[in-house]
Amino acid sequence: MPQVTFLPFEIRLEVPRGTSLLAAADEAAEMVEDDFFTGELCEGRHECGNCLVEVVDGADALSPMTDSERDLLRQLGADADTRTACTARVQGDVTVRIPNPVRHAEASGEARMQAHP
Repeated sequence: MPQVTFLPFEIRLEVPRGTSLLAAADEAAEMVEDDFFTGELCEGRHECGNCLVEVVDGADALSPMTDSERDLLRQLGADADTRTACTARVQGDVTVRIPNPVRHAEASGEARMQAHP
């Protein structure tokens, strides 16, 4: 089975071929205190852009970009290595970075945004 690695958490998991990056991210997010994505997710309707990921390695191991995904990314001014996790389907090993996970402060229980390079 293909392996998906989520940075900056260094979480690696095997998923069945054809699994969306969003479904894999949901499973990986269960392994940490932090949230991977913020806001309401549109569940693949290409309306929100809240599930963007940076593809670090293995872009060719993802399903081809759809026209509606390409349009949304263009509207958002996203970089060329960005995909929507709801649309991209895993076909082989891939590494993605969650660009703005919500870090939960351990002592206070408050959430804060933290960007990663």
